[in-house]
Amino acid sequence: MAAELVREKVDVIAAISTSAAQAAQRATKTIPIVMVGVGDPVGAGLVTNLAQPTGNITGVSLLIEELGGKRLALLRELLRRLSRIAVVHADTQAGLAALHEMQRVAPRLALVP
Repeated sequence: MAAELVREKVDVIAAISTSAAQAAQRATKTIPIVMVGVGDPVGAGLVTNLAQPTGNITGVSLLIEELGGKRLALLRELLRRLSRIAVVHADTQAGLAALHEMQRVAPRLALVP
């Protein structure tokens, strides 16, 4: 589909997932790509820097993985008696990164993941 959009010479491509943004990135280096709903654009190889993306890709990131630890801290604050937690995550790059962040933070919060 991305290649077809390039052939149609669209002015911009809106990519609403990591896989869509990666497909658009493979299809063109000149048409602007606006990404939405991407968990980790740097980790996915879409941009090299969030503050100043290079190339033809820009947009917003969910940064889900960075919020994993903060979510655990908030949950711990709300439920003081909490000691063990089970985490169900999406089997995606962003989901795995969020899980790793939670595992890193859990011991500091006296939680067993």
